Amino acid sequence: MGLTLIVIVAFQVGYAVKGFRGSSPPDTGHDDASAASEGEQQWWTCSMHPQIRQPKQGKCPICFMDLIPASSAEAAIGERQISFSTAAVKLMEIETTPVERKFVEAEIRMVGKVDYDETRVKNITAWVPGRIDRLFVDFTGITVNKGDHMVELYSPELIGAQAELLQALRAAGNAKTATSDLVKRTTLATLEAARDKLRLLGLTDEQIGEIERSGKPVNHITIYSPMGGIVIHKNATEGLLAPIRAES
Repeated sequence: MGLTLIVIVAFQVGYAVKGFRGSSPPDTGHDDASAASEGEQQWWTCSMHPQIRQPKQGKCPICFMDLIPASSAEAAIGERQISFSTAAVKLMEIETTPVERKFVEAEIRMVGKVDYDETRVKNITAWVPGRIDRLFVDFTGITVNKGDHMVELYSPELIGAQAELLQALRAAGNAKTATSDLVKRTTLATLEAARDKLRLLGLTDEQIGEIERSGKPVNHITIYSPMGGIVIHKNATEGLLAPIRAES
């Protein structure tokens, strides 16, 4: 009886020792710690604050998260580089993208006032008194090119200037038969002065030539635009005379 009891006790002790040695160690979740070579100092860091490095496992003094083993590959990186373990990258949810050269666009909402460039605003006014019987530039916002017809103008002053031109033209024709050079020069100078007067009143050389060919004054003269631009303000209407403001 005593021998049987001793055998049973010995068997139970052996089984307990064998079970203790054969059981696997509990999983700590830190494979990097077990992979550290013998004799190498194992450091622990925080996944959120990698500047924290401690020689043993514990809590982060900043965010109180569990420290994770620092990678042994950190010793091979430069001073301005940083390395994280796979577990740390997953915890931090890091996203990367390749570096590329491109234009940066940003939408900025601001409050301001839009106005015209004052250096480009020009006024087109009548060069001679008269009445606008037809207005071609009849609304703001219309685009006007240099040389476009603007108005048909009735002006007694223009009619008188045309009569002076025709009179000087007839005098120049009669002076061709004159024997005096002074008379020829005077009549030719008067003719050129009459042409210059019509130019200063807004007529083109083509219009002056047409008057000379027709031999009679024109009641309505078409005034052409001396510049190009967009009409931003209009005071003139048919039946009266007023300047037309345009931006060139």
